[in-house]
Amino acid sequence: MRRKPLFPPLKKGGTGGFAFDLRTALKQITAALSIFMLANLAHAAAPQASALPAQPLIERGRDGQSLNFDLIFSNPGPEKRELVRLEATLYARDGRFIGQRRLDRNGDENTMSIATVPNRELPAGGKLVVFNPFQHFPADAYLGDIRYEATFSAGEGKPEEKTTLTLAPRAFAPRTELSLPLRGPVFVHDGHDLYGHHRRLDITGAMTMHFGIKANFMRYAHDFCIADEQGRLFRNDGGKPEDWFGFGAPVLAAGDGTVVELHDGMADNRKGGPPPFDQAAIMKNLKLFLGNYVIVDHGNGEFSLFAHLRNGSVAVKPGQKVARGERIAQMGMSGDAFLVHLHYQLQSGLDFEEGLPAYFANVRFAAGDDWSAPSTGPVDSGDVVESD
Repeated sequence: MRRKPLFPPLKKGGTGGFAFDLRTALKQITAALSIFMLANLAHAAAPQASALPAQPLIERGRDGQSLNFDLIFSNPGPEKRELVRLEATLYARDGRFIGQRRLDRNGDENTMSIATVPNRELPAGGKLVVFNPFQHFPADAYLGDIRYEATFSAGEGKPEEKTTLTLAPRAFAPRTELSLPLRGPVFVHDGHDLYGHHRRLDITGAMTMHFGIKANFMRYAHDFCIADEQGRLFRNDGGKPEDWFGFGAPVLAAGDGTVVELHDGMADNRKGGPPPFDQAAIMKNLKLFLGNYVIVDHGNGEFSLFAHLRNGSVAVKPGQKVARGERIAQMGMSGDAFLVHLHYQLQSGLDFEEGLPAYFANVRFAAGDDWSAPSTGPVDSGDVVESD
């Protein structure tokens, strides 16, 4: 006698209440899993955003607030993307929308605002550095809750992808009392504003990756020059360093501290001439680009760097204590310098750590017939300044 099967055979297309096709069910489950997996893979492959530094600093100046940081976009996917839209939306402490800055493709290729970001291609498996284009805000604007949204295109006919990043910048609180490192009227040839080259250090570049640099140590740097009343920087054709008004000008310690590192003995350059080292040498020792330099440790996580100093002019030694306003060297043209100037920056470490805003005390700004009232704060590109 045949035994009754434990489970009856499955019916195909039957109308019984519990009859079903196992193969059809498996196909449906497989399809659902495939859709779920593809959705998760697509999410995993979407561009990701971060900030450098992770918590940007708010720099307070005489005409408002500035945010100086980089947006880093990563692409884990196998296809390149193009940045087509970038928004920064501001919210108040209670969550209310209070403003927005935006770059997009509205208009044509010659007029669209996103074109102000020069490099917009996010390579497959790579990174894209965008120097924050929304830098300046009114003095009373709340900047503690800013939500960035970046939109990327993967190509014609493909859906756009968005990534978001919420930042809570904090106001910078200086620890070291600083003064300008030069006396008399000083011209800030280059600073760290939206257009300044100091704030544009690509950490994905060949040089930075070669040295393992992961921060912008010169984010808040200055190039100080001495100019005459017509804004000229040199006499004659400037062919010799001695023709420049700033050559040999005393360089002063910006704040109290201890000399922890220096270099002297590199020849000063000539206008239009190459620096006294080649690419191979700089790839072995990046600090060659500083020329003759002095680093002062202020003892509180802040370090001052003075670079491109005149050959033979360094007047301090490692371990020496210096006081604010004390002469430490002379302005020169050594290292990677195409003009006589003092490169000064405040930074958070001895080597290539993140830069910090420098707030100089009792600074007066040239304002036409007279000078502004003294104030303490940053200076930037194009300013003519002096202090006691």
